[in-house]
Amino acid sequence: MKVEISIDPACEDPRIVIHTDRMTEEIEALVRRLSAPSPQTIPAQTERGVELLPVESIIRIYAERQKVYAQTAAGVYPLKARLYEMEQRLDGRSFVRISSSELVNTRMITGMDFSLTGTICVSLKGGITTYVSRRHVSEIKKMFDV
Repeated sequence: MKVEISIDPACEDPRIVIHTDRMTEEIEALVRRLSAPSPQTIPAQTERGVELLPVESIIRIYAERQKVYAQTAAGVYPLKARLYEMEQRLDGRSFVRISSSELVNTRMITGMDFSLTGTICVSLKGGITTYVSRRHVSEIKKMFDV
């Protein structure tokens, strides 16, 4: 897929045009991503009720013991949504699935260790370490061009 950007000072409202010979799943997914409003906050459950977490502050979202949690520098918060629902809501917002039970914010990755055979050790801000499952290794390597 080729991407072309044209800068026009007279253009007041950005417009996206896709030229193609046929509609494909990739184009449909792109249209959905571009058309969907992106959430600025994620509701989390706390003792005081619902707290809205800014999406950019979330380091990772993971499932553990049948519950889904969002981890930020301030702590870990339980979410009502399922992991696949969070993946759909955050699609295109710098979150990537690294295993069947975890999404990470790519902006929070501080390093990756490829020395383990068949997997990747990911270091995140806040001293958090997690692992990419074998199923997602090629996707992560492709994403980061390694």
